[in-house]
Amino acid sequence: MACNEVVLKFLEEHNRPFSANDIQSGVKGDFGKSAVQKALDFLVKKEQVREKAYGKQKVYCIVQETGESASTLREKLLEMDRSINEINIKVKGVAEQYKTKSKLISDAKGKISLSSALHQKANIEQQTEEIKNKLNQYSSKELVCPQKKNQVLKEYEKYLKETKKRRRIGMDMLNAILENYPKTKKHLFEDIGIETDEDVGFSLERFQ
Repeated sequence: MACNEVVLKFLEEHNRPFSANDIQSGVKGDFGKSAVQKALDFLVKKEQVREKAYGKQKVYCIVQETGESASTLREKLLEMDRSINEINIKVKGVAEQYKTKSKLISDAKGKISLSSALHQKANIEQQTEEIKNKLNQYSSKELVCPQKKNQVLKEYEKYLKETKKRRRIGMDMLNAILENYPKTKKHLFEDIGIETDEDVGFSLERFQ
């Protein structure tokens, strides 16, 4: 059986696309790659086999009996190719739109919305108004004159000095008692009911 017939029979039996290498491996008989390729070229020319290129690779399949001429089938194939190209262009356009919108969404993250900005603006205006009112209240109050301030300071220093003096006298008296007291200073204070500044959390230095 000639190589043309063997190749044609192989494609008819399997009824699906094959590359030239697959056909050479699948046909029965000792046919080289060159012989199989020549047989395929012959069958394509006779319009018994259809050739389709996918990149650098070509595949071959049997021509189905549809009652349509080869030129009609070729036109349909071209139409299908055009449709595929149009779909690819649309898909690419949609992908670009998706990429653009994704970037917009990403850029918008962390940015304040208009409603939030207006809300913050209203809060700031309210806080500003409250501060102005407080300033007006303070400015409307009568200020202390320098003479009165100096008088108060002098009286304060006088009472502070007197307080220190009385405190020193009291401690001298307690120390004198401690010389003949059998217990500690703490026990003495507890016995006579004296509270120190430390006991009540008082510090005279804060008023100096």
